[in-house]
Amino acid sequence: MTEIPEHLLKRSAERKAALSGEAPAADAGSSTAVEPAATAAPAVAAAPVPDVVPEPPARVAPYVEAYEGRKKMPFWIIPVLLTLPIWAAMYVGTLERVPQGLTGLLGEGEELYVESGCSGCHGAEGGGGIGPALSDGAVHATFTSIEDQIVWIAQGSAIVGTGNLYSSADSPRPRAVAGQMPGFGGESASPLDMEQLLAVTLYERTQLEPVEELASRDLILTEQMDLLIETGEIETSLEASGLSLHDVVNGDGLTADMVAAYLAPARAGLVEGEG
Repeated sequence: MTEIPEHLLKRSAERKAALSGEAPAADAGSSTAVEPAATAAPAVAAAPVPDVVPEPPARVAPYVEAYEGRKKMPFWIIPVLLTLPIWAAMYVGTLERVPQGLTGLLGEGEELYVESGCSGCHGAEGGGGIGPALSDGAVHATFTSIEDQIVWIAQGSAIVGTGNLYSSADSPRPRAVAGQMPGFGGESASPLDMEQLLAVTLYERTQLEPVEELASRDLILTEQMDLLIETGEIETSLEASGLSLHDVVNGDGLTADMVAAYLAPARAGLVEGEG
């Protein structure tokens, strides 16, 4: 009997199954079962991408806007500003000291104290510098009479000589010449007349003198001189002696007696007032 090959039997069985619509029988001899294909995993839907809304620009503070919109300083202004204090100091140094409400002979004397260079040597307030101090009571201690001080200012230190003493005859504190003080009489470059010599001397003896009792004596004389100058009586009184407050005197020839003659009308008025 002839044996039918197995593959022919298998083909026949598949043919019958196809005609009858049945599923073909599993091959018993096959050691490997046919597994159904794995079910594909369902596709995961992509998450919707949200619309990106741009953030509004940050609000700028008004003062920042003002700063950014302001016109910037030119580069050259910085060195100019840095030098302003120097210019200011130089400018102030050229100014004259403003009178502090003084009038008459004292106001004139204060101006002359600056303009004639007295403040440059003796200090603006008489505290001293190149020249000796005038504000420590030395004025009245050295010159007990105003006549002697006027002669000294008109002559200067040259007539005395360096190292020699100068003062009134009864001075409790003579001083030695330590430097060079110019004279302001008729031989100087900027001579002062008698009224100007009197004015600057009275200023030093009243405004730079710390002792009120000493200053008050000269203040009384100042008030009487101001009155006579204002009324014109001083010139009338001096004319009889051939004098004038506007005389530019020779410093070397000026004496205390000559100065006393200029002050005589004022002193006479003081005596009459006391009587």
